[in-house]
Amino acid sequence: MEEQLLDQKTIEEITRRLVKTYNPREIYLLEPKGYETVDNNILVVIDGKDIEHYKLIVAGHKALIGVRVAKNILVYTQEEFDEYSADEATLSYLIKKYGKRIYARA
Repeated sequence: MEEQLLDQKTIEEITRRLVKTYNPREIYLLEPKGYETVDNNILVVIDGKDIEHYKLIVAGHKALIGVRVAKNILVYTQEEFDEYSADEATLSYLIKKYGKRIYARA
């Protein structure tokens, strides 16, 4: 599968829609540049505890209807992201290390 790198306008549209959906702390993007992934990986860090991951992921995919890119969405609390991104065996680690933060709440 061919790598699908995003232009700035698409990144801004993704960011705008996800901020509206989640009011997140941060959003990270890892594009498929040889990091053992073919999809654009989007990781959203939100406030809260005991979140319903599945429902939040579905909400993210609904928010991005019409944005025609291959995507994988992860939604974590800050505590989960801190824990998972410290483990080199996780996608969260790759996203934090090689991805870019495309949004941070002021």
